[in-house]
Amino acid sequence: KSVHVWILNDDNEVLLQYRCADKKLYPDTWDCSFAGHIGAGESSIDAILREGKEELGIDVDLDNLNYILTNREHLSYEDIDSNEFVDIYILRQNVKLEDISFQEEEVSDAKYVSIDEFFKLTKENKIMPHEIEYMVLEKILKK
Repeated sequence: KSVHVWILNDDNEVLLQYRCADKKLYPDTWDCSFAGHIGAGESSIDAILREGKEELGIDVDLDNLNYILTNREHLSYEDIDSNEFVDIYILRQNVKLEDISFQEEEVSDAKYVSIDEFFKLTKENKIMPHEIEYMVLEKILKK
């Protein structure tokens, strides 16, 4: 089981992270703001707090964290098959790019994109293939 967190700032922009070149699954690819596996004995919230700090160096404001859904996701990349249950969240928090500190073995860059640009990237397959997530996010974010 894992978590995916999508950060939106007050300008309604989505924070994307760029997966580092050493990742085994989809290296050098834009992805959700941050993500990670839920460890033994951890809750989704525990994993979110840990991963936000590890990957981006941020403290997650739990008051602005909203659970969206749990999705069963299957990804294939080269010789890797990944099957996970993913708890998906939206975090409405102003995270300044200059305040982010990347976990080098996970993240090599980050940027904000508009909602329209975000969905353009998903349709052009220029971001991790989380299709079900994108359909749900589109219903929520394009209201």
